[in-house]
Amino acid sequence: MEKQQLISYFFIALFCFILYQIVLIFSPFFNAIFLAGILAFAFHPLYNKIRLSLKLKKSAASLMTTILVLLIVILPAGAVLANSLNEAAEFYQKVSALIRQGTIEQLIERARLFLSQEWAQQIRVAPPALKANVTELLLKGARAIGNFSAMQLSSFTKNVFLWAVNFSLIPVLLFFFLKDGRLLHDFLFQLAPLSKLNKVLVSQKINETLAAVIRGQLVTSLVQAALTGFTFWFLALPLPIFFGFVTFLTSLVPVTGAATVWVPFVIYLFAVNETRKAVTLLLIGIFVISLSDNLLKPVLIGKKTKLPLLLLFLGIFGGLNLYGFIGLFAGPVVLSLFFVLLEIYQKEFQAEN
Repeated sequence: MEKQQLISYFFIALFCFILYQIVLIFSPFFNAIFLAGILAFAFHPLYNKIRLSLKLKKSAASLMTTILVLLIVILPAGAVLANSLNEAAEFYQKVSALIRQGTIEQLIERARLFLSQEWAQQIRVAPPALKANVTELLLKGARAIGNFSAMQLSSFTKNVFLWAVNFSLIPVLLFFFLKDGRLLHDFLFQLAPLSKLNKVLVSQKINETLAAVIRGQLVTSLVQAALTGFTFWFLALPLPIFFGFVTFLTSLVPVTGAATVWVPFVIYLFAVNETRKAVTLLLIGIFVISLSDNLLKPVLIGKKTKLPLLLLFLGIFGGLNLYGFIGLFAGPVVLSLFFVLLEIYQKEFQAEN
């Protein structure tokens, strides 16, 4: 092995080791970095408008944009999350009380009367087993929500300092991402071992995909959360803020989406003979809440990324499974990059053959 090759291998190994250590060092703050990056990307057009229209320096425009984002996004989101955790604990207590009081069994009896005679006959074959299964299912669901709230509250109390640092880092990182984001982009652009034309192609595709996914996912989820919360408030259903927040989370997941929240309530309302509310929620759920997802996402994501809906669906779902919440954005971006690299391969390498 030549000396130059040995030096090259040593440099690559050392660089990878140092890069790994940097990832470990910054891992406790990864959520703050990721959220700040998403916010910076989403509000960068606003930053440009403020800087150009008011003729401000980068620092002043970044500070003004950060303050606006802090007031309209970060603080309200923190307040909603705190309120949702409290309501989640309250929901767990209510469901547990209903089970202890035997109210669940009464609901099952009413549900049997509501069902058709054929279904009712089948249910009567083994009512104890049905009651036990439904009770266990409801208790598990309530306990899961309660445990999640307890875990979050416990995590908060045990890591108050780390949580406070992460929360405080978001606006600080947002300021620097807005101010120096172009410099970071140019640095990575120059570092990439591709031709200038291919660099531009890859950069444009990442920007287009990420912008479309952020706009599509967040706008759709916010719309569905607002519709659900307002519907629950209008129908005098419990915990509208909490279930609006849960809808925001579930609407990010393909297939079931917001129906995960409103469908169980439709069944519950039918079971307690609240037929008018049940029908109203069913119609609003189908033709307003869930339909908004089918109308908004294809327009906001599908047309912009130019990905087939099936591939987009698989990319989001697979990304969630692989990366967690980050996969909502990473999945479609990885798919788009795959097709861009295929295009580059066809132009650069197949042309030579």
